Amino acid sequence: MECSGTWLGSALLAELCAGDGMTEVEAATWLARKTGRAFDAGALYLLLWSDQEDAKTWSAFEDLRVKVMSDFEIDRYEAEYRRTNGLAPRRPWEARLFNSSRGRASR
Repeated sequence: MECSGTWLGSALLAELCAGDGMTEVEAATWLARKTGRAFDAGALYLLLWSDQEDAKTWSAFEDLRVKVMSDFEIDRYEAEYRRTNGLAPRRPWEARLFNSSRGRASR
């Protein structure tokens, strides 16, 4: 079984600074190393780890995988977010949630 979490880049950076005791530069470097691309504060990051792990900080997870979410993954995440929060499906004329994070996985 696998667990996951979704974070906006700026929030994830703040979490790494607070929880892991990293500086902003260290956190951005750690994320760049994990994703293989430069840190992007506006991107949505998907964190995946084994449900067997129970680390106290993100950097302590041995099996943690971090990736920038694609537009397709953001669409699925929005649909799931709407479903779990009792919101109606997005109508074609409505603005998409997390729109500012789109288009980053291909850059």
